[in-house]
Amino acid sequence: MISLKDIKDDLSSNIIIEGVTCDSRKVKPGYIFVAIQGEINRGEDFVDEAIKKGASVIVTSSDSDLKLDIPVIKDENPRRYLSYISSIVFNNSPETVCAITGTNGKTSTTNFLQQIWNLMGLKSSSIGTLGIIGNEEIQDTNITTPDPVLLHKTLEKLSNQSFTHLALEASSHGLSQYRIDNVKIRAAGFTNISQDHLDYHNTMEEYFDAKKRLFTEILPKDNYSVICIDTEEGRELSSIINASGKGVIEVGESANALNLRRLIPTESGMEIIFQYSGRQFSIPLKVEGYFQAMNILCAAGLAIASGSPSEKVFEHLKDLRPIPGRLEFCGFSKTEAKIYVDYAHTPDALTAALFSLRELTENKITLVFGCGGGRDRFKRPIMGEIAENFADGIIITDDNPRNEDSDKIRKSILETCPSAIEIPNRKEAIITAINQGEKGDSILIAGKGHEKFQIISDKKIPFSDQEIIREVIGD
Repeated sequence: MISLKDIKDDLSSNIIIEGVTCDSRKVKPGYIFVAIQGEINRGEDFVDEAIKKGASVIVTSSDSDLKLDIPVIKDENPRRYLSYISSIVFNNSPETVCAITGTNGKTSTTNFLQQIWNLMGLKSSSIGTLGIIGNEEIQDTNITTPDPVLLHKTLEKLSNQSFTHLALEASSHGLSQYRIDNVKIRAAGFTNISQDHLDYHNTMEEYFDAKKRLFTEILPKDNYSVICIDTEEGRELSSIINASGKGVIEVGESANALNLRRLIPTESGMEIIFQYSGRQFSIPLKVEGYFQAMNILCAAGLAIASGSPSEKVFEHLKDLRPIPGRLEFCGFSKTEAKIYVDYAHTPDALTAALFSLRELTENKITLVFGCGGGRDRFKRPIMGEIAENFADGIIITDDNPRNEDSDKIRKSILETCPSAIEIPNRKEAIITAINQGEKGDSILIAGKGHEKFQIISDKKIPFSDQEIIREVIGD
């Protein structure tokens, strides 16, 4: 239990704070209500409701003219202040927290890092797209990076359960909305950046600026960043961090630390050959795909940057398991075509998945995909062009249309891939692709990955690409 004085020295210590929220519907007696200016709603419009429910303190913006009979804290950035208060109310956390950002690869890198720690005997958890993972249980968060209240509440719960290590996905939304600003980050990782979320960030520059915050504003000066530098943005970010005096572990084919030299496909996955600290390592992996090799090296770098001995880290890479919905091999069709599911829903991710499959495929690649509604519309024709250029057969179907007209979504993709066929029903599209496959072919079902639902209008309808595949192939 804390007093208001624990949050702000110049205010009364007699007020006991029972909790904090920015949602007036969740206010309880003794809570601090933070009035945030949202994309649609204005937080101050809900102050009266919060007070009626027992709020004892209100936080609002510096330029507010709000005058009340209860304490009002004014701050130039209420969103960031919400993160600060949450860290005071819930002040326990796993000792070692690593945060990972990037357009593609966040989930895989986060999961691989947690696996490495677990294999080393460290009690670890992860928070991200796959939910909150700890012990045997998985809790769905419905969002990559939770809001500050849920995040810090979760950190305290994990700490109380003796979790010492946490891998945290840091989305661009989460970074731009200051959700993790008061999390004590031991090391931070960057996978890549490509076009996505321009419906929110407006420009690629704004999107990249949101990602940069993790390294330039949130990560403490003495702590290390792990940066994949095989893209122009990665090299730029590494240079910015170095110039600020912070340490960087570079990952990639041109890296000076974790230097990827070669990948060799094997029957059970691939062999990765890389150099680190003047030594060459050759390790068999149970996963497939160039981009997953990069994610594994990024995870290894984060484990090292957060205090684990490099040789112990590398020793456990051979035991890493594939990530659900990330170039996930789901079996063979009855005609012996290989079937994969991947979460690829951005241009770069789709390109990476198709390039990785090309290395693993003797004959043709058939691609089934669509694009989500209510999201970046500009990427749809780009993804159509990628499909046209790099897949041998294409079926355009529905992803999560949400409240958009699904016919229009598919049409915008089809503009740039005229060779595709259109099958709106996703289940029918998957079945058609599998039935058309032949020995030596690969079938890629892209866009939804691990998801167990399809969003149509405002409804979440149970749906799993993997379950449909199992129905067809009989496993």
